[in-house]
Amino acid sequence: MAENKMEYLLRPRSVVIVGASQKKGSIGHNTVRNFIDLGFKGNVYCVNPRYEELEGFPCFPSVADVPGEVDVAIIAVPLAFVENAIKECAEKKVSYAVIFSAGFAEMGEEGKQKQEEIRKICEEFNIRVIGPNTMGITNVAEKINLSFSTVESLKWIQGNVGLVSQSGATGHTILTKGEDEKLGFAYMITTGNQLNTTTLDVMEFLLEDEKTEVIASYMEAVPNGEQLKEIGARALQQHKPIIVYKSGRSEAGKKAALSHTASLTGSSKSFELVAEKYGLVSVDTVEEIIDALKAFNGKKFPKGNRVATVVISGATGIMIADNLTEYNQELVSLTDQTKNRLREVVADYLPVDNPVDIASTLVMNPAIYKHCLQTLAEAEEVDSIIAHLPLGKSNGGLHFAKDVIDVSNTTGKPIFVLTTGSEEEVSPVRHFLNGNNVPAYSNVISAIKGLDYLVNYQKVYAERDRINTASNSDHQTKFNLLQATTVTEPKVKSLLKDSNIPVPNGAVAKNEEELVEKAAALQFPLVAKVVSQEITHKSDVGGVVLPIKNEKELIRAYHTITENVKNHAPNARMEGILIEELVEGPFLETIVGVNRDPVFGPIIMCGLGGVYVEVLKDVSQRLLPITEKDALEMVKELKSYPLFKRFRNGVNYDVTALASVLSAISHLALSLGDGWSEIEINPLIVREEGKGVMALDGLITVTEVAKEAVKH
Repeated sequence: MAENKMEYLLRPRSVVIVGASQKKGSIGHNTVRNFIDLGFKGNVYCVNPRYEELEGFPCFPSVADVPGEVDVAIIAVPLAFVENAIKECAEKKVSYAVIFSAGFAEMGEEGKQKQEEIRKICEEFNIRVIGPNTMGITNVAEKINLSFSTVESLKWIQGNVGLVSQSGATGHTILTKGEDEKLGFAYMITTGNQLNTTTLDVMEFLLEDEKTEVIASYMEAVPNGEQLKEIGARALQQHKPIIVYKSGRSEAGKKAALSHTASLTGSSKSFELVAEKYGLVSVDTVEEIIDALKAFNGKKFPKGNRVATVVISGATGIMIADNLTEYNQELVSLTDQTKNRLREVVADYLPVDNPVDIASTLVMNPAIYKHCLQTLAEAEEVDSIIAHLPLGKSNGGLHFAKDVIDVSNTTGKPIFVLTTGSEEEVSPVRHFLNGNNVPAYSNVISAIKGLDYLVNYQKVYAERDRINTASNSDHQTKFNLLQATTVTEPKVKSLLKDSNIPVPNGAVAKNEEELVEKAAALQFPLVAKVVSQEITHKSDVGGVVLPIKNEKELIRAYHTITENVKNHAPNARMEGILIEELVEGPFLETIVGVNRDPVFGPIIMCGLGGVYVEVLKDVSQRLLPITEKDALEMVKELKSYPLFKRFRNGVNYDVTALASVLSAISHLALSLGDGWSEIEINPLIVREEGKGVMALDGLITVTEVAKEAVKH
């Protein structure tokens, strides 16, 4: 739907419950009880022809009989009665409906048809729907529960997290697990089958909601890739983190998602590229959502990845050091000034290097712990701190937790606490810390992952101005591209040349006489290739001959290619022979390609050719558009990057020129509009530093939609 106003959905003034029931434990009864148990201040009406009154609320035979205006209709009736209920809501001019009922698109074609019929009614009468197949909405901030989940199932800890989940059960799990760790929430909104309100629509509302400072989400599909990118860009500008658990990444997961909520999941790699570019915090489990929420709940962002740690165990220090390295965090070397200040309280026999190991001395001298934390918090070389606290509720753990909170309140640097020991003993300490906005974890990996989420997010936030939008389309180029169903190599190279991407000197000849004439302007050795819209893999039909050293070999190559095409592709129409000058080495062969993801749009990749791409899968990828700086980062990410830089006293290749061409291809792809599905330059050779690059072959695949447009 066009508008995204959810104010009265989350804060309704009046509600009607269609399918209200007196049967205890039923969905219809739980929903009614929620309004009583939370002391809802608005009007509540029930609809069930069996009753005149239900739990003190007036009950009517139909929605039409309800007096006054209704903001939200909660529909808790069997599948067969949902359409009629929606029609009654339409007549009543109800603005919002929350449909608990299942059995729609998630159940196959018949269910899809029923869902589509309801969607059309809602579109006609402008009804925004949460669901069907939803657990509903829980407004924790104002204690309004438009859900069949009971009040007793939650702790109702108010906070700054806006949670949106496509799955009701998963959303409820995230909320309750978060509450177990003393994290507070503003809302939980479960979208189910997403009839006309998606997870992304809810995110847009949460972006503008003042109570929401962090957005957490679970989704099985990304309904609109461009919408997600726009949300990501806006969220970065607002410094409002978005944590996303995107499931359906494997083939089995995609199939399960389709059967669960009729969701098409899209490419998992493409989603990760979106997350990296727009600072979305991508996680793989519910537990990781909680870990990330703890980190962002601290509301402190590190300036860099330099970490200092205070430990009570040397072994824990080693574990922290190992995992920091794995997550590209730096166990920073402390300055002499910092060490000297630590030494004021740390015994001479204990190290004051990083990790700072105070062992069991804090038992005899409790002040040592706070002194060390305060020292590290004030150290210029430190961006964040990990504090080990293995003491529980019965041996001083809460006292030391208060020390951590005191230090945290004096600094803008995040302090992460690792509480180890008996869960019965240390969980109250951990919960106390989390409840006071100090991230606390029960294991090393979770703590460091939490820190890593913060560091990576802040890095993208600091570079948020690099996120640019697509350039304006070159309509003339787009028009020329769509005149053919296949774009031949000479036309591709013409486009590349117009984009300042070097190509070999060459020409196209339509016959033997023209071939000899045009070769006179070129330098041998040459390569000859067939030109045909029907032939994309020229070598497979014997359509390439090289090296050609003289005119005699050139004429022989012409006849060889012509005969091969007749034998191996008899239905193909030859447009001519492309001849080009062969490029002398040394050079490295790379491959550059742009593919159009159906959800997220164009994605560019690069890698070394041959075994590096085909076997080792050594490629780097980005969403379009990219800058030369982005492109240079892509090249440096390759595992094979050392081969570009005098590997074993070899050649230093022109990486700067390669980055420039990657950026140029990015903008060329965008200028071609939507008429293509794939662009590939293979090989793109990279020559010695200062000598640039050259595209030796190119391919553009036109989309099926564009082909049909050309036909008609």
